[in-house]
Amino acid sequence: MAYESPAVQYRGALDDVLRRLFPLPRQGRPAMDWRIVKLLHFIDDHGGRVGWSLDRACRELRLEISGAYAAQLFKRCTGLGVREYAKKKRFLMAAERLKTTDLPIKVIAAEFGYQSLAHFTRRFKEQFRLSPTEFRKGRAA
Repeated sequence: MAYESPAVQYRGALDDVLRRLFPLPRQGRPAMDWRIVKLLHFIDDHGGRVGWSLDRACRELRLEISGAYAAQLFKRCTGLGVREYAKKKRFLMAAERLKTTDLPIKVIAAEFGYQSLAHFTRRFKEQFRLSPTEFRKGRAA
């Protein structure tokens, strides 16, 4: 029996993966701030692509806080920075595309804003410890 990386063995839905990566606050902690919930929904709705500054996003969402404070609050509530969360979201979506489609990897990389396949592959491997090709091959196993 050959060893398989845990990233390949997991076969749950994307929502399950997100819940494991971004667990809800534990009991005993105050409820998550409504502004951060709104910011999370905004990032999720845009597929992790937040093309403007956090200050502008806060104004657009009418959060009535500065981008700097939103970043602090986001980190306190989620344990991740805004950019880190958005990057993880994009890579989870890219992984889902790799699992569910036969599109060439370079097309998926371009969909998620990478002009270089090599750069996408390096960043994907940092997230999943597998190259996109290895990840895709593992879906049928």
